[in-house]
Amino acid sequence: MKTVTRDDILYSLKLMGIREGDILLIHSALSSIGEVSGGADSVVDALLDAVGDEGTIVMSTLTGWFTPFDAQTSPSAVGTISEVFRRRPGVLRSLHPVHSVAAFGKHASHIVAGHENCPTGCGEGTPYLKLRELGAKAMLLGVDMDRNTIMHSLEELIDAKYLRTLDICAPTYLPEAKTFTLKKFPPGHRDFLNITPILRREEAMVEGLIGSACVKVVDIPKLFDIALPLLQEDPLLFICKNKNCNSCHWSRLLYTDREIDLSRYTHNHCSDDNCEICVI
Repeated sequence: MKTVTRDDILYSLKLMGIREGDILLIHSALSSIGEVSGGADSVVDALLDAVGDEGTIVMSTLTGWFTPFDAQTSPSAVGTISEVFRRRPGVLRSLHPVHSVAAFGKHASHIVAGHENCPTGCGEGTPYLKLRELGAKAMLLGVDMDRNTIMHSLEELIDAKYLRTLDICAPTYLPEAKTFTLKKFPPGHRDFLNITPILRREEAMVEGLIGSACVKVVDIPKLFDIALPLLQEDPLLFICKNKNCNSCHWSRLLYTDREIDLSRYTHNHCSDDNCEICVI
């Protein structure tokens, strides 16, 4: 496999219909591409070149919730490319202790503004729904639909019963607070992959390659137009049917009249007490 260059990446982006002025929400895995000349910086440079001065690049910079979030120092937990992008001069980061985004370009200020004042991480007024309003695209670079954070916005819009209220450490931008309450927080496992063939059939997604990485480019407004009615009809659309999945088993019970015995999930196939999937 040859070394992938910035020009190679830019060429592939153009083949997938990325044009100047586009607004892209990127989720990525650098290692999936193969050897990249210049590493993550070359990927970021190519993305910025592709959208030009009139475009905007946005990346989820999600963090954990066991230590206080600091917008300047808390690293992105979702890949090298997002962390390299976050640390670039001029890149803005929204203020949310779990679901922050970093953005650069024409619409960056608008996208990140006010995230700290939103009642939830991915719902009304957040960067994710602003991207829908702006007609943005979600790019899954070497990752699949299960890493597409904006899918949680769909769950918020239907007020899914499995979304949680959770108290965490207060972020540093709230110096007087000790805790922060996450509302409609999306825990555990999802089967977001099952929307992929529907998006493909409805021509709401373009697929391609960058180096060895499979890439999906999803039209965000079309995603909402397609998935939201399906989710309203079946609120368990994204909940898997694996009987051994603690998270999805619990989510399904919430839509029944059955009493939930939480002892069922204690150390069930997992020894990690902080496992996001297993802890209910």
